[in-house]
Amino acid sequence: MAGLALYLHIPFCARKCRYCAFVSHPLPGGGAGKALVRDYLRALRREINTAASLAGRQVLGSIYFGGGTPTLLDPSDLVSLLEEIREHFDWGDDIEITVEANPGTVSADGLRLLRDAGVNRLSIGAQSFNPEELELLGRIHGVAEIYSAFYAAREAGFDNLSLDLIYGIPGQNPSGWRAVLEEAVALHPEHLSVYGLSLEEGTPLAEEVAGGRLQACPEETQVALWEITGSLLKAAGYERYEIANFARPGRQCRHNLTYWLNRPYLGIGAAAHGYFNGIRYATHGDLKTYIENSLRGRLPRAWEEHQTPEQERTDTVIMGLRLTRGLSRSAFRHRFGYSFEDVFGEQLAVLEQEGLMEENDEFIYLTERGRLLANYVLAHFV
Repeated sequence: MAGLALYLHIPFCARKCRYCAFVSHPLPGGGAGKALVRDYLRALRREINTAASLAGRQVLGSIYFGGGTPTLLDPSDLVSLLEEIREHFDWGDDIEITVEANPGTVSADGLRLLRDAGVNRLSIGAQSFNPEELELLGRIHGVAEIYSAFYAAREAGFDNLSLDLIYGIPGQNPSGWRAVLEEAVALHPEHLSVYGLSLEEGTPLAEEVAGGRLQACPEETQVALWEITGSLLKAAGYERYEIANFARPGRQCRHNLTYWLNRPYLGIGAAAHGYFNGIRYATHGDLKTYIENSLRGRLPRAWEEHQTPEQERTDTVIMGLRLTRGLSRSAFRHRFGYSFEDVFGEQLAVLEQEGLMEENDEFIYLTERGRLLANYVLAHFV
């Protein structure tokens, strides 16, 4: 997994989902939408140029187009961005290039164009195979569009496909969730990302729950859904390699492993985050501000944080313990010059006694119950 990771944020979507708190903007129709995309792509190219001039000619191990909905753009626009990146960065021999895609926004011809340009991984935002749940979430697609997108990707030559799913949706029950998982597994994707629904303040779904018009999924039901997820996917041949991510052997998302191993990456685009040369940063989320700053040749950053050794250590622990295998003792010592127990021995002892953490000669990791209570466990290391 050698090489720097590069993330590009495409903030446009056809319609804001009812649970979404990410920085994304419904794309206007007609000329206004085309002009906005044109200006944003110009700003992206300029930021790629500016970032490369500061970072130097790095070798990239992964590129990830996230959003929003990257596939809302014309595939040729995504290809042109890849060409721009290639002008400024070297690509590793086994580079992983991922594009997030929503069903209903891809075509067979467009997917072939992306595949021919070097995109070798597609992450499809299915979220559910239940029509009522898709409607409740405010998704623009139905179940048929999930199948169409998946089969079109296979026909275009993609042999590394991921499906995103959400559990803990209001009204969801164990039998319904099992049916969703079984339908997803029947497609034989190489990877599955399975996240619990988060009711984010300010989203329509959260407001309906707060107003009593919807009932949140009870905690005991969410625990049952979590347990079903682990057992069913394990039986189907998927390994849980991170709290919410499952893969067939050798198909872990290498780009996201960069985050979990707290390694450097460049974030490009409005509201993108990055971590490079010991600096964490976020770019402006407001599109006008982002575009104006970027086109002037400035790094369009809304904030920067020069990491202290203590902050780097905390982030390394918090992210590394999300991995099923856990935190590497030798890597920790090599990075910081002392052992994990030198700093966190007391916390480890308490959490082991509570049955939430375990260890072996090389790794310190969360137990199954510890992963279920990850927020509680990880708070001990902040």
